[in-house]
Amino acid sequence: MADSGMASSGNWTHWEDLARFHGTGADAIYDFDAVVAGRRPLRGPELDVVALAAPDGLGGRRLAHVQSHVGMETIALARMGADVTAFDFSPTALTRLDDLARRCELAVRTVEADSQRIREEEFAEFHGRFDVVYASVGVLGWIADLDAWMDGAAALLRDGGRLALVELHPLLCMPDTRSPLVIDFPYVNDGRRTYSGTGSYANPEADIPWTVDQYAWSIGEVVTAAIRAGLDIVSLVEHVDAPFDPRGDFLTQEEDGLFRWRIGSGVDGREPDPLPVLFSLVAEKVR
Repeated sequence: MADSGMASSGNWTHWEDLARFHGTGADAIYDFDAVVAGRRPLRGPELDVVALAAPDGLGGRRLAHVQSHVGMETIALARMGADVTAFDFSPTALTRLDDLARRCELAVRTVEADSQRIREEEFAEFHGRFDVVYASVGVLGWIADLDAWMDGAAALLRDGGRLALVELHPLLCMPDTRSPLVIDFPYVNDGRRTYSGTGSYANPEADIPWTVDQYAWSIGEVVTAAIRAGLDIVSLVEHVDAPFDPRGDFLTQEEDGLFRWRIGSGVDGREPDPLPVLFSLVAEKVR
């Protein structure tokens, strides 16, 4: 049976569980006290796509943060001057974001929405309102209907507005383990894949059982979906390093502080060239 495009109940339950857990002091990523102190700005490709999406800066710009989770990047974007509206399907995540924004003394609007339904009439009040739609790292793998996701992003944008997306490179999503290298996920979409396990990407040891549905999307499929949604490609970059490990415990931090993924033995005594770990896409809504 084809996927409906709606978020599965297992995925919703999982992200509700993560929203309750992240930022409580038991994970390596969601340090809310650091956010309140102003120590969690955007980094690397995140900053680059924002600069391309809003060359004159975010001051006074209306920005939609899609799949915001508990909102650490939402806060960073608001501090850069944006008028931010955060969209997420987890009510717990939005409650945590509201609380965090209050602690940071920032005004952020939150909207409960499955990102695959934003194009629908239910959310018409937000259509055409935003200068920038931002989404970052780990969003598309949960999406059954990529066209619906892109249509939603395009619906939010005003004419001439831009999508700023930073995402896991499809190659980085394929391995289950690094050593030995075991591949258990496709590069291109072949429908729903269901997995079960425990933990969080921010703390693999956390006592959080889950059964979730995930979806592979190649870069070609992402670009094609953007074009079908009426977006012109401004920039597409594949990144062979990152300022953080997007999988939590998979990449190697090298002497320059950046994280990379190298496999094999290299050639002529040289170390192996790094593989892509992230990609970033900026696309403009056609006038």
